[in-house]
Amino acid sequence: MTRMKPSPILAAQVNYLEWLPRVAHTPDLDGGGKILAPIFAGILAGRVFNTAFEWCAGPAWIGLWLLESGICRELVTGDVNEDSVSAVRQTSMENGYNVRSYVSDNMDSIPSREVFDLVVGNPPNYCNIQESHPCGHLRNDLRPSDVDWKIHKNFYNGIGKHLRSDSVMYISEISPYTTEVLFGGELYDLRPEIPMEDFISMTSSNDLKITKATPYDWPLEPDIDCRILEIRPNKKEKTNVRP
Repeated sequence: MTRMKPSPILAAQVNYLEWLPRVAHTPDLDGGGKILAPIFAGILAGRVFNTAFEWCAGPAWIGLWLLESGICRELVTGDVNEDSVSAVRQTSMENGYNVRSYVSDNMDSIPSREVFDLVVGNPPNYCNIQESHPCGHLRNDLRPSDVDWKIHKNFYNGIGKHLRSDSVMYISEISPYTTEVLFGGELYDLRPEIPMEDFISMTSSNDLKITKATPYDWPLEPDIDCRILEIRPNKKEKTNVRP
């Protein structure tokens, strides 16, 4: 009897689950990257980049899985949390990974010599978490909360000098086309403007262009509109991305 080979997707999932225990982390460092890593790898499958950077890296599940999968040859990470950076350095040392990890508030402490072919990120996705929500305490938690999109604005203001003309960024966002995000039937995040309009303004004012907004499924909230934005350097024109 001929044994059927597992599908490439299933094989990739098995490989990822077997690899996960090799990443040093603690529960308080998990901002969702553990779930997102194979989604990013699926979008980038078949491509190879020399230097990748993971923004708001946490334990760097996304970037490390891209490195492990051969999608990038070396990885640079940045995070404001020293514990996250320590975890990345531990994983890199134990696995012999080619990684440079920086404690940095956005791009502020990333050396100017660092230039990236690929940037990935799962930044805080909510700009006005409602304190009245059962999870309202997360307004003060840097993993989900970016009040008034200040972290996003600072990032887009600073990333350009680290990009080549053909670099590309992939950034995860939650419900970028709606002003209200409900969790458990209750208002969790109330945005003053449609986030995509804010993101287009932030990027275009820094000579960047949002070229795609690829949907993906978030297992914990299947009804939420999740997107990975593809962003490229742009010196000529602004953009208008629709759902």
